[in-house]
Amino acid sequence: MDSPTGGRSRVTLSTGHEISLPLDLSFAIGGAVVPARRRRLETLLPADLSAVAIAPGVGCVVLAGIHYHRVGGSSDDTDSRAVDADTGLEPYDEFAVIIPAVRGGRTTLPVTQLVGTELGGYVHWLPVTTEPSVALGREIWGYPKERAAISVTPGPHGTHTAVDGSDGRWVRLEVSRPRTRITTMRRDWSLWSYTTLHGQLIRTRARLRGELSVGLPRDTTLELDPELQAELGCWNRPLVQLSGSRVRARLFDGEPCAVP
Repeated sequence: MDSPTGGRSRVTLSTGHEISLPLDLSFAIGGAVVPARRRRLETLLPADLSAVAIAPGVGCVVLAGIHYHRVGGSSDDTDSRAVDADTGLEPYDEFAVIIPAVRGGRTTLPVTQLVGTELGGYVHWLPVTTEPSVALGREIWGYPKERAAISVTPGPHGTHTAVDGSDGRWVRLEVSRPRTRITTMRRDWSLWSYTTLHGQLIRTRARLRGELSVGLPRDTTLELDPELQAELGCWNRPLVQLSGSRVRARLFDGEPCAVP
């Protein structure tokens, strides 16, 4: 997975860590997609984005626990937790709250909304376990990272995530290995994320390799802090579960979004 220009740039964080862009990552993930009140989601998004509608008045939120095996450094597939002195960070755990969204007008019809638009996900909350990872996300991409007590534990039967935020928000998410696989997303699959950096809407591309399975959430369980649930306007009954034990990604530098 080469960068479009074939080159790499180096960035020094406020913590003194130096990383190379695009950033190479390896991780395990266990997540779920839950329905949410679309009107509530609209209040959480920048003006240029509109929450994806999955039914009239209903949008969705992605909740995912991520356990990083490697953050920068060498591009091999080992699970070494050693820090690369030049371009790597110590691996960490992360919990992502992402609102699937499109750029453009706030159309209410689900099918019409996706025609001729760019689908991505707005990163609403992204607690992590280390200070360097906070600097990494905030300074380069504007990801809303903050340090919190998080445990993401992948195992042979699934992934358990526990989040206890400094502001009292908490999450418990148990994602089992899928019994029935709807699809498996393989190499060279691109995702877009949206953030706000210095008042500007930024979009960032990630290219994935490895297997990311999407399945029916028969054994997936979710418990949300009532205040967080009200903030998102979501239900705690997953529609779909996401899982992958070894996913590799290349995260590119962000780019400002032109007004559509």
